[in-house]
Amino acid sequence: MNNLYEYIDPIASPYEVFLFDSNTSPLPIPAHWHYYAELLYIHQGTITVSMDNTLVTGTRGCVILFPPRCMHSIALEKDILSSQYDVIKFDPGLLPSCKMDVLDLRAVLHSVHVLHCPCLFSPEQVQEMNLKPLFSEILLEYQRRDFVSSMILTADLRKIVSKLVRFWQKDKNYFSVSGVHPSYEVSFDRICEYIDTHYFDELTVESLAAMCGLSHSTFSLNFYRRYQMTCKEYITTTRINAAENMLLFSNHDVSFIAHEVGYTDCSYFIRCYKKIKGITPKQARKLRT
Repeated sequence: MNNLYEYIDPIASPYEVFLFDSNTSPLPIPAHWHYYAELLYIHQGTITVSMDNTLVTGTRGCVILFPPRCMHSIALEKDILSSQYDVIKFDPGLLPSCKMDVLDLRAVLHSVHVLHCPCLFSPEQVQEMNLKPLFSEILLEYQRRDFVSSMILTADLRKIVSKLVRFWQKDKNYFSVSGVHPSYEVSFDRICEYIDTHYFDELTVESLAAMCGLSHSTFSLNFYRRYQMTCKEYITTTRINAAENMLLFSNHDVSFIAHEVGYTDCSYFIRCYKKIKGITPKQARKLRT
């Protein structure tokens, strides 16, 4: 089965920092998600990025943030031959906070995709925030692994995220909305992992709520507060993302793919796919050529 969840060990590898070059590691990168936050700085080329089923285009000088649990994929823009970009993946739990902080940066990162904060930053915005030198220093420190490099990495990451938060707050008061009760956080993380690895099975909101030890109403209310979609919509989106990967990276026919991702009715699968992706499965497959 097509697993959308990318496991990263936060103890063995709290950071992953590297320069991605599509000449040596070809694009596209299939849809996936992880608990890490991920930052891209584009040096050259133009990429098309799907973020929770929203398409954005990143050009040279742009910065893109993938918040924790954000479903994302990366492809070259049509007629673009190659791209290079810095990649910084990090465990949000590494970002410290103190009593004087207005916001907890770790909590902010976990709420970004729920609050629909913009995660693509133009070259002009990146220059205004002076982010490029921070990316450069993080890559250099990660390569050197010198004395207290991890402390410098953490300080630079904290600075980047803080600048993004300031940018968001200037645009709109994003962080005045209360989230779910903290006691539900781990339960919902586990439910998302379970949906990702069992999307091809019959899943009901009742059974998932029972796994959390919550009533149907409490589970549904807090699930929507966290993800800004119902649990049924989340399951459908997960199935459609898995189907998209199979359409792009296999030669199976549409009926087979529909069955593999949990649909017994191919026509219903096609309607669901078009509702979420805006095109039919056959149209999506044509785009890969």
